[in-house]
This record gives sequence, structure tokens and C-alpha cells, in this order.
Amino acid sequence: SGFHTFSLRFADAEYDEGPYQQLMSRALGTEHHEVVVERADIAAVFPEVVRLAERPILRTAPAPMFLLSRLVREHGIKVVLTGEGADEMFAGYDLFREGAVRRFWARAPGSTQRPRLLEKLYPYLARSPVAQRAIAEQFFGQKLERWREPGFAHETRWRTTASLQRLLQPEVRAVAGQAVASLLADLPAEFANWTHLAQDQWLEIKTLMSGYLLSAQGDRMLMGNSVEGRFPFLDREVMALAQSLPASYKLRGLDEKHVLKRLGNSLIPAEILRRPKQPYRAPDALAFVAPNGQAVAPWVDDMMSPAVAEAAGVFVPAAVGQLWAKCKNRSAAQFSNSDNMAVVGVLSTHLLWQHFVGQPPALRPIDAIRTDIERQI
Repeated sequence: SGFHTFSLRFADAEYDEGPYQQLMSRALGTEHHEVVVERADIAAVFPEVVRLAERPILRTAPAPMFLLSRLVREHGIKVVLTGEGADEMFAGYDLFREGAVRRFWARAPGSTQRPRLLEKLYPYLARSPVAQRAIAEQFFGQKLERWREPGFAHETRWRTTASLQRLLQPEVRAVAGQAVASLLADLPAEFANWTHLAQDQWLEIKTLMSGYLLSAQGDRMLMGNSVEGRFPFLDREVMALAQSLPASYKLRGLDEKHVLKRLGNSLIPAEILRRPKQPYRAPDALAFVAPNGQAVAPWVDDMMSPAVAEAAGVFVPAAVGQLWAKCKNRSAAQFSNSDNMAVVGVLSTHLLWQHFVGQPPALRPIDAIRTDIERQI
């Protein structure tokens, strides 16, 4: 018995947080368990992950969570506490810091010093978007004049994701192209009266948390191994408290989750409190392409084939073929953010089509349901 903790580790150093996890476990005196995930592990379970998610996904991050919940189940534990919601409630994401930097810059667009704050973002990325100053300023400096408008902080994300529409069939692209406009047309009546941070938090909760983090990456991966998740940071009273706090309690300058760090001063090792935030991430397209440029499994080539694209009818077959040929060329150790999302998006969409349309599961008759009393009679 005792207090058990579970964590994910990665064979790829860029994604691994093992030393900090072990440090926290020692500080709490827990019986700690971890699973080390390799790229091949992600590819091996990805078809099952998509079947459980029942929706297309753009990241492989649910796959390691499925492996982690399997580890939990193997230790006979059925309910776990998890930290989802802390970043949304207390402004932990880099998106919030990025929005603050871009708005600060927008108030003096001619400044040469204010955009230097971009260098404080994304230190954990091997292909950081701020690594080259001129390119970063060009990318993040677009549409600064709109800094007062809803969606300003998310605009860079939406712009990057919109590039994936090049793969879509025209009729699908027409619908996808209206997504942002539809979202911004249906904002709460009081939205304009909120602080910029509160607006950014609401949009992040609306677009990412419930449909993806708590569902495709959360409950569905946990319940795939019959494990239930509980989310203390999403307790009604905790959420109400977080929403009542001034913005500076959550994002103080560029210090994210400031009030939580203050609360944890006597509970959390200083090395963890001082470190830059590293969000949970996993290898994406790299999980499906071997170092020699070949697909890691035959099903990957099948799902990235123009023939399947033609049958499924979501993506332009030639565009899928070009994307897959580019990624298998493996001229770079890392893929671009757009290519990562594109590969995972095509794979997950085509797997979903195969699971439920192309080769729908065979239905079997439901056995007669009897109560225990009826059985005894």
C-alpha cells in the first residue's frame, strides 16, 4: 500500500522530465512507478488510441497516456488524481505568455527591445520558433494592430493550423475555413469586459480542454484501461477561486501560475519551482518514420497512401502522397510543427475511417441480460 505515484518518461531526451519527477517523488516519499516510452511504442498503440478517441487528433500525446494508464491498471489501481486544468485555471501555458509579450510589443510596435522578450518563450523546443530573431519577429509581429481584438493570442496557433487546410478536399476545406469565425461569432456577451488574460483562458478552455485534454487525451485513454481520473484543479470551488483572482496572481510578468508557485514554496523542491515550464509533449511524425526513412509498420504506409485518401474522401490524395514522401526523405532530425500535425492528422483520420467506415466493426448479438436473482431462480 502507501502513496503511489505514476509518471511518463521518454527515451527522447527532448521530451523527458524523469529527473524532476523522481525528485518530486522523493520529496513526497511516494512509491513511484514510471513507464519509459519510445517512438516505436507510440506507433504500436496508435491505432487503438484512435479507436478509443473516436476523433481525429493532431498530436500523438494521447498514446503515452494510454500506456501510462496501462501501468496504473497493472498495479491494481483504478482511480488516479491528475493535474489537468491547472494550466487553464492559473495561466500556465506559453500561449498566455506569448499573448502578453505580443500585446506589450503592440503598444510600441516600433520598439527594438520589446520583441526581445520573445526569446524567453519555448526554451524546451528543439525547433523553437524564437531561435532565429528575424524570423521570429516576422512571424509573431503579424497583425499586432489587432491586439485588443478577441482571439489575438490564439491567432498564431490558428494561423499555423490553418496551413493544414491545404491537404483537405475543397468541400471539407470550405467548412474548416469557417471554424475560427464561427467561434468568435459566438462569444459570451460579457467577453469584451474581461481582462485579456481571462479572454485567452476562456478560448483555451473552450477549444482545447474539454474536447481534447479531458476527452481524447484524458478520460478515453484512462478508461481504455478501466482507470478513472479525478481532477482537483477542476473542482468547482477551485475554479471559482481561480476565476476570482486578479490576472497578476496567475501571470505575473512572464511568471506563469505565480500564485500556485507561491503556495508551493514549502511543499515543492526549489529546482522544480525555478525551472522553466515544460509542457507535456511526445514525438509526433518521428514515431512513424524510422531513421532509414521507412515507415515503422506496414499500416502506416497504408494509411498515408493516396488510395486510402481517395476512399476516405477527406484529404487530397496527391497532397497526402507529397507530404508522406517529404517526411520519409528524413533530411532533418526534426519535422516542422505543420508537418507533425499534418502526418498525425492524416493518420488518425484515416484510421478512424478504417475503424468505423471502411471496415466497420462486426456487430454481435447482445446476450440476454439477467439479474443475479433471476440466475438463482
